[in-house]
Amino acid sequence: MSDDLRWTPVGKIAEWKEGDGRPIQIGARRLGVYLHGGTFFAMKDICPHAGVSLSQGSIVDGAVMCVGHGWTFDLKTGEVARGPGGYKVATYPVRVVDGEVQVGV
Repeated sequence: MSDDLRWTPVGKIAEWKEGDGRPIQIGARRLGVYLHGGTFFAMKDICPHAGVSLSQGSIVDGAVMCVGHGWTFDLKTGEVARGPGGYKVATYPVRVVDGEVQVGV
């Protein structure tokens, strides 16, 4: 992880449940932060197809599903896992420090 990132706290680890996805605002960025398989992930919270909030969708096979049309986006890479190829959403690093979940932007 790059040292020049600005780390923003987004919640305490104890507040999250496995499979949670939450919308988070960091400056002008709308992100979704997810807990899946004991690991935290963060990605842009806007589906590139119709602008639907991805954090409202469920996690299926390591990807978040858009409730608008069923496409899924890989939590690690942001690439479309199910749907037309070529779509991707931005991902962001996440770390846990002293029980606090932080996203780097």
